Amino acid sequence: MNKQNPTIRQNIVSKLRHVIDPELGVNIIDLGLVYNIAQRDGKTIVEYTATTPGCPMRRYLQQKVEEALNETEGVTEFEARLIWDPTWTVDMIVPDVEFFAVPPPQMSA
Repeated sequence: MNKQNPTIRQNIVSKLRHVIDPELGVNIIDLGLVYNIAQRDGKTIVEYTATTPGCPMRRYLQQKVEEALNETEGVTEFEARLIWDPTWTVDMIVPDVEFFAVPPPQMSA
């Protein structure tokens, strides 16, 4: 059964907002790095990406996403999947995000 629980999903999003990309100083939700949150047969699957395939923070982000899922009420079994398709672009950043580090290049018009 693949029934989605909206409360658990909201809890996951809330926890993932505390996962900060250390290079850009913005959470991975607002950066558009989280592509999918699914619940299948009692298992939560989060598909996310990094800003580039060569990102030196990939392992750090993996660890932080897993910690967030582990701390989320209602999540007992989970998988954090680092994926590369589609390729992340600056256009995926939520408008009007405040950067606490160096901002990315200008978004395309």
